[in-house]
Amino acid sequence: MDILTFLRQRAGEFRCPVCRRSLADCKMRQLNHSGHHYTVEVTCRKCDMAFVVALEVHGGEAEEELQLADEEEMPPITADELLQVHQALRGYQGPLTALLEPRDGEES
Repeated sequence: MDILTFLRQRAGEFRCPVCRRSLADCKMRQLNHSGHHYTVEVTCRKCDMAFVVALEVHGGEAEEELQLADEEEMPPITADELLQVHQALRGYQGPLTALLEPRDGEES
């Protein structure tokens, strides 16, 4: 089963962290896929809040299970890491979403 289809079927069970509306009609875009790991950008259609979800898929023959990445597996972003990103983007002029798109010659 396609991961985006699987997530869209369940999106209505979740609410936007900003406007608290249902994410049933949210926009989704797969950013990365490596083995059982997926990274998906979710955008609320009501308030345009975008956030990234990291998923790990464990499948069986009868059904697929999705599990959000544990904080132990993916530690929170540190203040130093955030400052490094800020410094790297200091002179950037353009939309943040353009930075997430694959460049020529790169696979997504």
